[in-house]
Amino acid sequence: MGRFEVGIVIVSLAVVGCAKSPPPVPSQVASSSSASAVPFASSAAAAPLASSVASSAPAAQLIDLHPFTISFQGKLIARLFADGRTESAGQNAPGTVLSPGPTLHADGTMVMTRGGVTARLDDKGEIHVVEPTGAEHSFGRIVGDELHFAGSELPWSVRVRGNLIEFGKDNSSVLDGDVTPGMRHTALVMAAAFTIDSAITAH
Repeated sequence: MGRFEVGIVIVSLAVVGCAKSPPPVPSQVASSSSASAVPFASSAAAAPLASSVASSAPAAQLIDLHPFTISFQGKLIARLFADGRTESAGQNAPGTVLSPGPTLHADGTMVMTRGGVTARLDDKGEIHVVEPTGAEHSFGRIVGDELHFAGSELPWSVRVRGNLIEFGKDNSSVLDGDVTPGMRHTALVMAAAFTIDSAITAH
């Protein structure tokens, strides 16, 4: 099993052990009480103007899709492509075959590899799993350089420090190259997406 995948499994188990509710798998979590609403203009007169501005403005970029790789002891274990596709070692040894993973989109959407499940990141850092029916469940939140799983009592579930992505004590991998704030953020999004995708595959 690749180090990146081992880290994902470990944090998934940590959620099970420390969360007040079952792990955040689409079929196992309680539906959130309300979805995040997008604020609209408060008056009818302002609505046409707001609509016009919204239609001409580009969608906000919530995920930086500059390609990068993650390695363990110098061996490749995960990759992000410029088009948002990802790969990871999964069950394979580091430095060997990488398997296709979720696809990330700049607008915050994440498409899983199976089950018709997607996820979305909002502008507050909240991550929601979206079932094929449209039902949404809270998965976690990115705060700075830390990913916090919903319901977990751990101080952090996954974090990035410098060029290291950490899945727990003494369990880290390396972000290769010149690490930027955008890369650190995207690495946490990838960790969330791989965790969700792995949970779907396991059920």
